[in-house]
Parts: sequence; structure tokens; C-alpha cells
Amino acid sequence: MLNIPVILGTAREGRQSEKAANYMVREAMKAGCETELLDVRDYRIGATDKKENDPKAKKLAEKIDKADALIIVSPEYNHGYPGELKMMLDMLYLQYFNKPVGFCGVSISPFGGVRVVEQLRLVAAELHMVSIRSALYFSRIQDFFDEKGEPVDKTCPAQTKIFLDELIWYGDALKTKRMNR
Repeated sequence: MLNIPVILGTAREGRQSEKAANYMVREAMKAGCETELLDVRDYRIGATDKKENDPKAKKLAEKIDKADALIIVSPEYNHGYPGELKMMLDMLYLQYFNKPVGFCGVSISPFGGVRVVEQLRLVAAELHMVSIRSALYFSRIQDFFDEKGEPVDKTCPAQTKIFLDELIWYGDALKTKRMNR
């Protein structure tokens, strides 16, 4: 069983992307993965703090070390990603090496966070993560989910399956390679 945590990339009050992150946790569990929500709110440290000595950074390092792949759910704020997500990602380095990552963009606009996903792919490359080709876009997030947290868009389950199948494939392949070093 693969361990694929879902990172929720914003600490903003009233965040709509929490709906998408919770959906991805449920879908990863349905796909047979061990998962949990890693909320940036739980890993905030000061920008100039020494992260090596911070208990939050150590806790995050343990979770990312165990992960076989990652899902990052991030809203797009002014064509970019939230600062607290960048700070959370920057707490670690070696723990990300050769781990696949899938991105979910969230937006109140019809574009679904396309620009945030493109920017996060650059960050992932620098952290030596393997970004999968598929991405999920939660456009018009305020209307995307019903009151039970299920997507209103009937194409979403099929797109989610494609996304998770690809992430799981890479997770299995790269886990085997990392274990055989």
C-alpha cells in the first residue's frame, strides 16, 4: 500500500481549497492508498527561523520521508501559490528526492488554478520531485462541490481516476527504485 499524503497549500481563513483537499484524501483512500491531510496551518514557522531545529519541521520530515508520493492542492492567488506553501516546501530538501507529485489547482475563476500548477512544477523540479503529467483543476471552486462534498462536475471522477492511476504508477515504480539503492 502506497503512502500518499495530501498537502493543503493555504492557511487563509474561509479557504475553499479545503473542499478539494478533503475530496482528494477520500479518493486516495478509495484507490487503496494510505493518506492523510497535511495542512500548512500545522507547519508554519517564522521565515527566518532555523528550520533544522524546529519540531514542526522534524514532524513534517518524518511524514514526507514515509511518503511514496505527494498530492499538493493549492489555490491560485494573483497568478501564484500561497507563501505559506512555499515556506512549508522549503523546510525540507532531501526527503523529496525521486518522489512523484501530482498537483491540484483551485480557483474561483474558470481557469481552475492552471498558473499555480505550472509554477509549482518548477518548484518540484528544483526539489528533485517527479511531477506527473496529469493535473486536476477545480474551477469555480465555490460551485464545484455539493453539500456532501462530492463534485457536481460529472467528469471529475473519471479525471480523478486518471490522475491517481498515474500517480500510483509512478509511486510504485519510484518506490522500488529508491528501495534498491
